[in-house]
Order: sequence, then structure tokens, then C-alpha cells
Amino acid sequence: MNKKMIFFDIDGTLLTDEKTILESTREAIATLQKNGHEVAIATGRNALMAKELIDELNIPNYIVCNGAAGFFHHEEIYANPLNKEAIDRLINIADKHNHQIIYETATDLKRRSETINDEVALGMKHVGFPVPEVNHHFHEKETLTQMLIFYTEEDKHLYENGQFPEFRFVRWYEAGMDILPADGSKYETIAKLTSMKGFEKQDVIAFGDGLNDYEMIANVGLGIAMGNGETIVKEVADMVTATNNEDGIFKALKELKLI
Repeated sequence: MNKKMIFFDIDGTLLTDEKTILESTREAIATLQKNGHEVAIATGRNALMAKELIDELNIPNYIVCNGAAGFFHHEEIYANPLNKEAIDRLINIADKHNHQIIYETATDLKRRSETINDEVALGMKHVGFPVPEVNHHFHEKETLTQMLIFYTEEDKHLYENGQFPEFRFVRWYEAGMDILPADGSKYETIAKLTSMKGFEKQDVIAFGDGLNDYEMIANVGLGIAMGNGETIVKEVADMVTATNNEDGIFKALKELKLI
């Protein structure tokens, strides 16, 4: 069997709804590595937010910020930062409408506002991570790979009607949006990273559940949607497994005879 590179989303995939790791998932990851396959994470989180899980599962490869940075054996080998001029324009609109922002680099994150509204507090609780420290001018000194902005569907017209061709907006909860480079996605970085490391497309596998997993599930060699996944993600998947609470990763890898 050819050596595979297998990518896993975190929230709703590697983690249960209670933000824990199933023992079957731990066993599956360890067995894949023992069998000589490369295991990787592909997440909307940055490396700081993903660090605990990366360390716990001993996973050396990770695509973070929805593809804005890629690491192979803990070395950053690809980055796709946000456009600085467009960041400034977006911040002006967000401040005017009291839409809070969290800045992200591949390895750090800071919030823009001194105050913390309910949307930010609930959003960070949703991913099991504390609200980051405030640093109003962080974007002026650092190269951002992603931003989180907090607004509901009723305000999407302020940002998503062509005002920012430099960005993609991907909703991850009812009041939270990821802001990505227009040409960025988990899949685009997976394609670049796996090509650089000599993997053929048919030897690339991805597991995911959310809207930010759509491109990778649709385009890798074998896309596997979790049973708890969004309907449109399941529709483009090559395979649908059990949920993140019901040993979905283990069952799929067992069926594929990879473990």
C-alpha cells in the first residue's frame, strides 16, 4: 500500500461535542503513524489554539487558519497572509458597527476591543479556547493569516456584497465568521503541501464536517465526511462515516484497511 497523508479537522471531527478525544481516535492516529502514514491536522484554529491537541496526539503536520499557513514536521513551509490594505478598510467598517474582531497569525491571536461582548465570549467557548488578550494595534505590527469577526446574517451585506474581493468569509457559528485570503482554503494548502512532499492526489485523504472543510472533502483523493457534518459536505464526500461521538474516524479507517 502506498504511504498516505491523512488530514483531520479538529472541531466536530477529532473532537467530540464535549471537546474530548475518543480512545478509538487516539488508537487510530497512533496506528496510522505506526503503519508509516503521515498524519496531519487541517483546522480553522491557529497553531496556538491547536497546540494542546497537536502535542497530545503527537501530530507533526498541521494546516492552520483554514489554510493560511502550513507546517510539515513542525516547520512552516507555506504562508498566505491577508491583504493589509483590505484589513484596514474592513476594520473601519467593523468599528463603525461595533463588530468585534480577533486578529490571528499562524501562532498567536489577540482581540481588538477592550470590551468583550456575548458573541465573542460564546464564540470562543464554542471552540473551547479562552478569549484572547487585547492588543488594539496588533495588526499594524504583525502579518495576519486570518481574522475572526463577529456578526450575524443580518449584517452580512456590510462585508459580503463584493466590498472585499481580497477576502473569503466562512461562517463557523451563528455570529462568527472566518476571514481568509480570497484564494485560500484548507484544500489549496493541502494541495501545495502534499505536492511539495511527493504525495499523489490519490494518496491524500481528509476527514471533516464543517463548511470550511467543503473544498478539501470535495477535492482530495478521498474525502470523508463525519456523520454529524453539514449536509452539503456530505453530498460532496466520497464516504460518510459515523459521527464524531460514535467512533467515526476509527470506523472509516478500519473499513479502508488503513488500521
